[in-house]
Amino acid sequence: MRCPAFVLLVCTLTACRRTQPARNAFELPDAIAGLAASPRDLGAGYVRRTYTAGPRHITVTLARHPMDSAAYERWVSMSTAGFPQADLGLSAAAANGFYQCDSGAPERCDLLIQLRSGVHIEIRGGGTSTRSDVDTIRKELPLAALADDGAVGHSAAAR
Repeated sequence: MRCPAFVLLVCTLTACRRTQPARNAFELPDAIAGLAASPRDLGAGYVRRTYTAGPRHITVTLARHPMDSAAYERWVSMSTAGFPQADLGLSAAAANGFYQCDSGAPERCDLLIQLRSGVHIEIRGGGTSTRSDVDTIRKELPLAALADDGAVGHSAAAR
């Protein structure tokens, strides 16, 4: 016969593991290696945060931008017409991103991403960010979860 205290302990530990809240995909990280994060700016349909390190001030915005097939195709057409493409690790049907670099200082770049799910992401350094900087931030964003329609049904801003 099992001891009631042992059964209670096992049930309590199991219940605690199950009640961990799921991470909201429509969110920006609190920390990115080498960059300090500002408080979140939440608005209707967007979340924004600035990451800094020395003179670099990189503002990241996640925003809802509903996309039908025609609108997404227009985005991809514009993006691939003259901008260096970003490898987002997602299928072309799910996501497209491009670098917007300063013609006078081509090492200075921003990154714009449109997900077919309707999430638009801008990583802008206002002339202070390099391609490496924006890629470092991009790698910390949950792009796969944001690209999944079910994961972006409700934003943190709407709560």
